[in-house]
Amino acid sequence: MTTGSSISQVASQNTQATSTPKKTTLTQEDFMKLFTKQLQYQDPLAPMDNYQMATQMAQLTTVQALNDMTKSIQNMEAYQASVNSLQAIGLIGKKVEARGNTLSIDQGKVSEGSYQLAKPGKVSIQIFDSHGNLVRSIDGGVKDTSKQKIVWDGKNQQGASLPEGNYIFKVAAGDEKNQPIEVKTFKVGTVTGISLENGITYLKLGPDKITINEMIAVLA
Repeated sequence: MTTGSSISQVASQNTQATSTPKKTTLTQEDFMKLFTKQLQYQDPLAPMDNYQMATQMAQLTTVQALNDMTKSIQNMEAYQASVNSLQAIGLIGKKVEARGNTLSIDQGKVSEGSYQLAKPGKVSIQIFDSHGNLVRSIDGGVKDTSKQKIVWDGKNQQGASLPEGNYIFKVAAGDEKNQPIEVKTFKVGTVTGISLENGITYLKLGPDKITINEMIAVLA
């Protein structure tokens, strides 16, 4: 009986003997069971030679190495999440800056936002609510390439105060030939807490939140 037919016979017997769902991968325990059964059912007149045995033992070693590697990666991910959480705790109460284009109104106060032009140009700013509705348009005038603050009082176009929550600002800029200018936008907020969700550390900025990797500066 050949090695291949032995494995097929064992696999067929195992399938008939159990009603458990089929596996798509072999564990180290599964491999050892198959290897042992293969030795049990091999033809005594044509036993598996040393090369075949060495090859299958090498495969077993590879399975073990992959299992160990997976556990090591999982441990590293857990460790990194713990490190990020410890770093985040020290940021509570700090004002941080991140790339983004969101503002928030919290207890009547508007959070900070800013933008920076690739070259001088005329600026217009639009602010949208969380449903994508335009609530305010602002003429920003002509600005240079230094970082500019978003100046907004939290009111709509009619002068009425808007409810608390998150808002989105979009900045458009054009040069003297009315050609569009690249704009980078930033959001600023004070860290009020942290949370760990699916292994990712988030910084709470009032009603908004960012991942710790999105932060680009601690301002105060």
